Amino acid sequence: MSGARKLLQWAELELVNVSSDAPLDSLILLSEATGLSRTHVLLRDHFEQDEEEMFRMWINKRKTGEPIQYITGRAYFRELTLDVGPGVLIPRPESEQIVGKVISIISPLAEPHVADLGAGSGALALSIATEVPHARVTAVEKESAALFWLERNVRKIGAALEHDLKIVHADVADFDGADQFDAVIANPPYIPEDEVLPDEVTHFEPHVALFGGLNGVQVTKLFIDAALRALKPGGYLALEHHESQSEAIGTALSHSFDEVKLHYDFNGRARWSSGVLR
Repeated sequence: MSGARKLLQWAELELVNVSSDAPLDSLILLSEATGLSRTHVLLRDHFEQDEEEMFRMWINKRKTGEPIQYITGRAYFRELTLDVGPGVLIPRPESEQIVGKVISIISPLAEPHVADLGAGSGALALSIATEVPHARVTAVEKESAALFWLERNVRKIGAALEHDLKIVHADVADFDGADQFDAVIANPPYIPEDEVLPDEVTHFEPHVALFGGLNGVQVTKLFIDAALRALKPGGYLALEHHESQSEAIGTALSHSFDEVKLHYDFNGRARWSSGVLR
């Protein structure tokens, strides 16, 4: 059995040709395999056999390009630890900002109703439900593979919620909503078909959750239409999109929404847009 530094040196050499940050990937996987923080795992001078075997197995998986979150079965988002795996989009840290904004909008309301369109793992919906306990949240998802993970996360996290999180198994294009929601949040498939993504994304994550048509806007407009059906007058829409689509999305929203605003992520990229339904 080996100490932390020896194991990490081996792992970094194994991953050097497949990872953009082999040292970080190695440290994350060793931390996850042992259940220790990244700081504390570095202090270990020996590991149990099962810990080392799991770590080596995970490094071999990572060598194939498999995302770390699929390997460990876990993704961290805001205050949540979500179960994830093949068939569901891995939640990105950038999406935490859009959730934060929606939370600030709905928190003052007595009993806000919120819909998450294309909910995937439930990262957005469950974050809102846990951080705004008086909210009533509906998660809409059509893909059976993603629905498996959504239901699993709702079972795991939902028991502590003040209100049950409602799951609707439906295509966003068919979701009515009946003008009952105070806010709609969505991270639709918006990547243009010809955009080249990292291999670990294109080879492992579901394309149906990534690509939004020729220029990436076609599917997003279906989500806008669904929001129009779901929102009350004065309801708030928060919609993620590609940085190249800002103008097209802004124009589409301006037909039915006031206070249309473009928002940027921490890297200064146009990341999402919002508006208030007339």
